[in-house]
Amino acid sequence: MNKNTLIIIIIIACVLLGTGFYFTNQALQEEKKKRKEAEQANVRLIMDSIRRQKGFTEVVKHELDLLSKQFEAIEPDVTSKIANAIQLIEINQTENAIEDLAVVMENLLEDYYKKDNAFVAWIKKMNKRADLHHLLTYCNKDKKISDVELQFFLGVKTIRNKEDHTLNQKLDDYLNATGLIVGIGAIVKIASFWKERKQLELVPSAILANSN
Repeated sequence: MNKNTLIIIIIIACVLLGTGFYFTNQALQEEKKKRKEAEQANVRLIMDSIRRQKGFTEVVKHELDLLSKQFEAIEPDVTSKIANAIQLIEINQTENAIEDLAVVMENLLEDYYKKDNAFVAWIKKMNKRADLHHLLTYCNKDKKISDVELQFFLGVKTIRNKEDHTLNQKLDDYLNATGLIVGIGAIVKIASFWKERKQLELVPSAILANSN
């Protein structure tokens, strides 16, 4: 076999390999495209199902109403924000409603940790602002919420951030539904330990009032 023949064989082999790689890659891309289309179709079916369940929004509003009543006597501002979120849902401004729920989460955590020396020292050491992201992060460090809860709750914070910086933002229905449910769950969870501390703070005041 002479040198020219060997070169020709190598060129043919390279062409065949390149063609094989090309068609393999094309097949993989086509399979990936079909899988994505199937996933999108599945999401559409799920969302169509949710839309047909017209009671979904009413259930969410009912849960928010119950939640707001828990704060009437001890934190009227929270009740006001939750009531506003209900009104926003009624006029189909779900993204803004989720933003209000995120504000409630942040306000409750700020109130809970404002006199916590360990938190103050931690936020100072981290050289960060006491915003919702870092409040939730410390809340997880403080063993008040789990790692899974942290990731879900941060999702609500992300929706709020996008709403703050994006005019007339519209999210997919499944994200709105998830944001509402997680937002409600987050407030319920945060309120569980927030109310414990609030009640402890109110005990001395009650004792003093009775003594007078």
